[in-house]
Amino acid sequence: MRRKKEEIAVLVRATPEKSKKNGNGYAVGVIGINRNGELLRLYPLGFRYGEGLIDIRKNDLLEVTVTKPENDVRWESKKVLSQVNLENPLKEREIKELVLPLVTSIERLNLEGASLGVIKPEILNLEIKVNITEVYGRQQYFNLMGDFLEKGKKARMPVEVRCFFRCEGEEACRGHKLILLDREFNETVRNIIRDEQEPASIERKIKEHFSGLIKERELYFITLI
Repeated sequence: MRRKKEEIAVLVRATPEKSKKNGNGYAVGVIGINRNGELLRLYPLGFRYGEGLIDIRKNDLLEVTVTKPENDVRWESKKVLSQVNLENPLKEREIKELVLPLVTSIERLNLEGASLGVIKPEILNLEIKVNITEVYGRQQYFNLMGDFLEKGKKARMPVEVRCFFRCEGEEACRGHKLILLDREFNETVRNIIRDEQEPASIERKIKEHFSGLIKERELYFITLI
């Protein structure tokens, strides 16, 4: 198999899972962007889990050796053979310069047959469903997220947050709905559950937090199709 070395800036980090090759370690997938401005789906990267031991964060610059995975035909997907964290994370300004030229719409992604894209959303509504108010540990909570993705309706996340939006600048867009799986956002949700037990209070705090994010920052979605 052909190998290639790339420098990748991390945009999204998925939930760490137990490594199949190393019983004591974890593996994680990331979505990153290379110096050519290409979005890539990378897996598996080795990961040290525990308080103070996280060694892959958003904006980190990684040097990876990759090849095509055996069972994934999506051109954005790469199998990671080796990795080095260059310990030189990009600044938000640098990330923005790489990402902004990629902003598109779900409609255009479907036409192009792409499986990854950057969307600038126009938020229409936020739907919050509180399933469980039990407090979970950090890794337990994100394991539930993984179960939800894998098993769908057969598994529940403690709190499901769905966002209704239009793709900004896309006249053909009639609106979309997605579930928010951002790790940092869901860590905030987990912390809210620790402080609040009433579903109505949990919902109100989440909406307040999300509204604050929209006001403070430019919001973009990394969308997987």
